[in-house]
Amino acid sequence: MRFKMLFALCVSMVFSYGGAAFESDSYLIWISSRCPEQSTTCTSVTYNQTSKSNGKTIVIEGGEPIVGSLSKNLIGYTFYDLQTKHSYELSMDLDGFYMLYIRRYPKPSTKEKVKRISDNDYQAKLAKIRK
Repeated sequence: MRFKMLFALCVSMVFSYGGAAFESDSYLIWISSRCPEQSTTCTSVTYNQTSKSNGKTIVIEGGEPIVGSLSKNLIGYTFYDLQTKHSYELSMDLDGFYMLYIRRYPKPSTKEKVKRISDNDYQAKLAKIRK
């Protein structure tokens, strides 16, 4: 009985891992996660950003969770590129819209609206960019 419960827990944790696709005017973004569902402290996430203009991709391992101060829900992640000293923040605002903030201190930040897209749309758009 314990084995069955442990097995069921392990299987549910494996299937709760995944990813999400996003699109802004300038970028296609894929966030992959190896975190348990509902976790607000896990940093096992990867940021993949592909420029629509030139097809260049950056990949950043590990993200800092952004947790809502009132709701205590996960609302996004901040990713730090230590080589370029850029930070990439993908988060949801109070109205439920996603925003991407790209910062490199002391320069001003860039801000773009981001929308969630399906995995299939992401793959199709990525293939067009890479042609």
